[in-house]
Amino acid sequence: MNEPGNYTIYEGAQEAGVSITTVSRVLHGKTTVSPETRERAAAVIRRLNYRPSAIARGLTGQKTNTLGIILPKLINPNYALIFNGAYEEARKHGHAVSLFPWKSLNTQDYNPALMLAERRLDGVIVNVEYLAPEDEEMLHRELNELRQYMPVVLIGCVPKEFDFPTISYNHAECIRQVMKYLTDLGHERIAFIGGVEEDRDEYRRDVGYMDGLQEARLPFVNSYRIYCHATAEAGEQAMAEMLESLQPKYWPTAVIALNDLVALGCQKAIMAKGLNVPGDISLVGCDNLFFAAYNNPPLTSIDTKQQEMGARAVRMILEGRNERENAEWELIIRESCGKAAENR
Repeated sequence: MNEPGNYTIYEGAQEAGVSITTVSRVLHGKTTVSPETRERAAAVIRRLNYRPSAIARGLTGQKTNTLGIILPKLINPNYALIFNGAYEEARKHGHAVSLFPWKSLNTQDYNPALMLAERRLDGVIVNVEYLAPEDEEMLHRELNELRQYMPVVLIGCVPKEFDFPTISYNHAECIRQVMKYLTDLGHERIAFIGGVEEDRDEYRRDVGYMDGLQEARLPFVNSYRIYCHATAEAGEQAMAEMLESLQPKYWPTAVIALNDLVALGCQKAIMAKGLNVPGDISLVGCDNLFFAAYNNPPLTSIDTKQQEMGARAVRMILEGRNERENAEWELIIRESCGKAAENR
């Protein structure tokens, strides 16, 4: 049980059945709140003896020289690169960076937006992954509430409907270019493994995959598009199930993996079938993680320049820019890809 005066604005808002924005407006004497709502919120504030120490100081403009960054998960080395880029850029400007894993924040007990608002951050970077429509709506509401207290910059796979400063990938163009690279090598049976169904945004991976097939005048084969999580284990399972379900003469001659971790899993499943990379199946990953160049064979991968994206997001906050920018990327060609086998 909290002692009098130790309640948070979140708890006060819950008790009064209003948003933290409403509580803040009541505390600051704003006239945009209806008399009935104002009295209900004020009664709770008096009863809890709420002292708005954290957010009130933040709202008065006092800077803490601390930024926040929310990452979906920390097990993927890709997110460590983003954090490192943000951390180093912030340090150059005399700022610290606090890291928040999104999974641990998104609970029934604590709304991420409200919790971050009480941390008195000078701004927050949010890495957005592909979300179901209902999750997108919830995230949009939380971000809209959060930016009433601090600047918010979004990075990653950001829905075009989100009206925020953004650094986002054109994944469709990335995959389209990979498809052209593979079809130029003579590949006609190209599989794409990983991710979720992405049918609502022209910048997403499936659009690039379908465009690449169309440009090469190749048919879409349902068995070649497998959705799975972004882990090595999921990639191995998906690749193994694909090979098991197809006759050898229909096995793909090239595979595009969602990321380098999925590519590692795919390679393990390919080798378990007595096949090799790239002699039997060429393999492309994404993110160009540190191990890609040391894989056997070295892995062709899309360098998504994650460190630079983290740094750019920090600069966008500190410079107060409200823009939508494209993230940079580059296809790094290594020995995991070769010409399609002529005798398959």
